[in-house]
Amino acid sequence: MKESGTNVRKFGIRDKFSYMLGDVGCNLVLTLANSYLLVFYTKVMGVSGAIVGTIFMLARFVDAFTDVAVGRMVDLHSDKHGDRFRPWMVYGSVPLVISSCMMYNYFLADAAMGIKIAWLVVTYLLFGSICYTAVNIPYGAMSNVITADSGERASLSTWRNVGAQVGGVVLGVLIPMLIYVKDEDGNSVASGERFFWASIVLGIAALITILICWKWSVERVRLADKDKSEVKKSSNTKEVILDCFKDKALLSSFGFQIFMYAAIQIFFAFNQYMFLDYFQSTALSGLASVVMFFGMILTAPITVPLAKKFGKKEVSIVGLAISVVSYIVIFVTRVTSPYVYLVLIFFAFFGIGIMSMVSYAMTNDCVDNHYLETGDRVEGTVYAMASFVRKMAGAVCTGIGGWALTWIGYNELAVTQTEEVRQALFNIIVGLPLLCFALTLIFMLFYPLNKKRVEENEKKMEALRSKEQA
Repeated sequence: MKESGTNVRKFGIRDKFSYMLGDVGCNLVLTLANSYLLVFYTKVMGVSGAIVGTIFMLARFVDAFTDVAVGRMVDLHSDKHGDRFRPWMVYGSVPLVISSCMMYNYFLADAAMGIKIAWLVVTYLLFGSICYTAVNIPYGAMSNVITADSGERASLSTWRNVGAQVGGVVLGVLIPMLIYVKDEDGNSVASGERFFWASIVLGIAALITILICWKWSVERVRLADKDKSEVKKSSNTKEVILDCFKDKALLSSFGFQIFMYAAIQIFFAFNQYMFLDYFQSTALSGLASVVMFFGMILTAPITVPLAKKFGKKEVSIVGLAISVVSYIVIFVTRVTSPYVYLVLIFFAFFGIGIMSMVSYAMTNDCVDNHYLETGDRVEGTVYAMASFVRKMAGAVCTGIGGWALTWIGYNELAVTQTEEVRQALFNIIVGLPLLCFALTLIFMLFYPLNKKRVEENEKKMEALRSKEQA
């Protein structure tokens, strides 16, 4: 595949900034759902956590089809301008925002339980399995065609992660301040009306940022550059997927992405319960998101230089080790001070931030490695599969957490929980991320694309591009 002609604007800060805004927009609606939809349906709608968790998990099986379907369509089709990814963003952004707002329909709070559950199923599938998939998978895979340069791709990965953290911290700080009100006894309770209006405001902000990303992005590497034999070979979906599952680098990548994403989503999903029920201080839940944000964002200026010198895999291993140790300390000491907890959370997310900043660039490395081994250029399909396993991991862990709330006797409508339930909550909220971080580290150790291998692949890809352009 070749880059477009010299009349196309050169890669620069506009590409990085607009690509960052794309993830800001996606995360404004996704993090709202991942972090607060469970709270909304348990605290506002009165639905059992086990039921909500089960719905979250089952929805991911639908994603097995919608994610791959979108990825294959992206790989095999382009618009009249030759763009494969940008059209999905502009046409999918409005449905994405509307479906997000529909999930927080507090007007049904007094409806029959069956109606509330049915509404959750329909709107959650519409949002996560269809609308979000149709925007986020093309957006994520687009980094492979914005530039063919591996260094510039690593830069895009860092900027994208900054965008994700910006979206996450906005929600982490503002949402607890907006959605909780005080009852007559001074206890914090979730407000359904405030949830609804928050979803509208965040939806509008998401729409604006996604459209800016669409407007300013340039697809420099074109589908038209594939020869006929390559297009024919990559058009068989079954063969492409089977080849991906035979690829050790991709399998390792899917593994560490599953558990990294799961750990982060568990933190977001249960952060509210940690401070509402364990520390009994909702005001500090927003501070936790700020601490997490700064822990991860401080790695942005140092990760790319370190990865360039030592390798993406190598620096990721060090970062993951820091995260594992931090969570072990939290779990073993059973911290009772929210401030000590926040300090340790800072180190945990500083460690995962190192890996996160280069994670998308590592996916790009896997795409190049797969192309060199099979001759298939399947950015959309690879990103779709990676997206599916990440979402499945988040949903399964959230589902387990939702079931666990029921198992430990959590009372969804109670203002305060018993001491036994509080301690059980601590085990879930700290123990699950610890397990996920440890498994992430194990998969990273088996990831075959070390610094030497990546550099060899870069030379091979550059030789292929030079040969095609000759």
